[in-house]
Amino acid sequence: MEWLSRFSFHRKLQFSFLILILLPFIAVTFWSYSSVKQNVSDKLARSNEETLTVIANQIGKTIDSISFASVYFAQSYNPDILQSFRYLKDAESFADFETYAHYSRLKSMADILAVQSMDANLKMIIVNREQKIIMGDGSAPVFSALTEQFLRESGRLDENETTALQWFPSGEAQFAPEYYYASRFIIDPRNHEKLATLFIGIPKAYFHSLLDTGNPDIVFSLTDRTGEIIALKGGNEASAAGGMLVSKVSIPTAGWVLSGQTPRRFIESHINREFLVSLSVVGLFFLAFLILSMLWAGHVNKPISLLRASVKQYVGGKRDVRIPVKGKDEVAVLSAAFNQMLDDINGLLHQVESEQEEKGLLELQALAAQIRPHFLLNTLNSIKVDLLLGGDQVHGSMIDALMKLLRVYIHVDKPLDLAEECKVLGSYVQVMQIRNRLDIQFECVLDKGTDAVMLPRLLLQPVVENAISHGFSSRPAAPSILLEASFDSNLLVIRISDNGRGMPEDKLQRLNRRLLGTEDETLWPEKGVGLINTARRLQVLYGYRARLTAEARAGGGMTFTLHIPVTNDKEAVPHDDPDADR
Repeated sequence: MEWLSRFSFHRKLQFSFLILILLPFIAVTFWSYSSVKQNVSDKLARSNEETLTVIANQIGKTIDSISFASVYFAQSYNPDILQSFRYLKDAESFADFETYAHYSRLKSMADILAVQSMDANLKMIIVNREQKIIMGDGSAPVFSALTEQFLRESGRLDENETTALQWFPSGEAQFAPEYYYASRFIIDPRNHEKLATLFIGIPKAYFHSLLDTGNPDIVFSLTDRTGEIIALKGGNEASAAGGMLVSKVSIPTAGWVLSGQTPRRFIESHINREFLVSLSVVGLFFLAFLILSMLWAGHVNKPISLLRASVKQYVGGKRDVRIPVKGKDEVAVLSAAFNQMLDDINGLLHQVESEQEEKGLLELQALAAQIRPHFLLNTLNSIKVDLLLGGDQVHGSMIDALMKLLRVYIHVDKPLDLAEECKVLGSYVQVMQIRNRLDIQFECVLDKGTDAVMLPRLLLQPVVENAISHGFSSRPAAPSILLEASFDSNLLVIRISDNGRGMPEDKLQRLNRRLLGTEDETLWPEKGVGLINTARRLQVLYGYRARLTAEARAGGGMTFTLHIPVTNDKEAVPHDDPDADR
């Protein structure tokens, strides 16, 4: 980033406008375009599916009407209808009136059934065994023969299939047939003899009327279960360029599939037009903002340049340089503050010169302060030697213990292993028992490995002091303090027990709440300060897992337990444990 230092603040401000505003604007624009494009495609796909579902339902109703008519004729138990089929099965002309009567009966029933699907303009034909039309729609005379083309188209029918509709296309047309016929054989239920064949044709115009949505670019196609096209509406070669958005709906009653294909390029062109208009409007505002912001940056940079020039003059030695203050805007406030700062700097310079003169005196005093503790220890050591040589073991030992405590206090900021801490506590107990005229028995029991754990100095001293000052205030006959240390999983557990006067249960519970930090300390500002400070020290040094608790000792007295986290190497975990702040 060193190359940025070659540019002025004004240029950096202009670059920041370009990078922090223009680039995000471009990124958001492309993201918005992609998102809008996808959303529009999804909405259009859902809309096409809904349209296809409506069309498929209408086609399904027509197929249901055809199926009903075929079932009525093919499985009719009306003796009159069956008698008419039996009479006309081999007829080739109106030979007599009875032939006409049977024809009229079938024609009347066909007209009644055709009413259900009148809007579809279905073409219904019944052909007897001689391939003569015994009932038609008027486009071909009765008892006329089927055309050769129709016979070829219907030749694919399976004559063994008598229970289900069979479909086939009829008529030559571009892309789709003129009619799509449903066929069913009419069988005599008495002797299972074939009486006639029913053909019901759906015209191409019916499909086109359903598939016409007014948009010639959307391609609708209807295919049968084999994939052959039944009907096709819309589309051209140019529409297929750029891919298609395809939606499909099935018609389960016939196994047909209705699909709609929308050219993606038309979707994208519509989105592009709207997005281009929005982008142009936003771009104009952005361009205006960019120009105004750069002009404003130049206006703001002018007093900053003046400020920079003034700083150079001040650094060059011109201490009386000041910036003219004009107006009440932020720049004027900054200029006034800068002038005040220069005045303060001049004052500080004079102050620093006087402080430097005092610094030498302070260093000499610090050296003298370091000499005093060593002088005191040397003096106490001389007194101890004189006492021991004079045979005064009691006071000599007391002086020796006091010297050990002083050494610890001098280096209180350095950690100490638990074994050495126990020795320091022994010296402290020795001094306290002479001071309080008590014969205190102090014992340390350390499990393997606990003696090498490093702890802050004098961490345990307030607990021992509490046992002597409060526990032994009743002056028991044989006062004793026991320190035990062991490992519990990844915790160092230190128990300090005494056989003093103990504590009532209510006060013990209150003390534990104070040690855990759940009691308001303002209620007890002068009680148990040493223990409370030790508990706080544990939490500050080792985090939330470290704690100090108190409990009554069996047989009288108190037991204080410290829980200190340790690592796998049995070293105390410092407060920078990532879980310490929980």
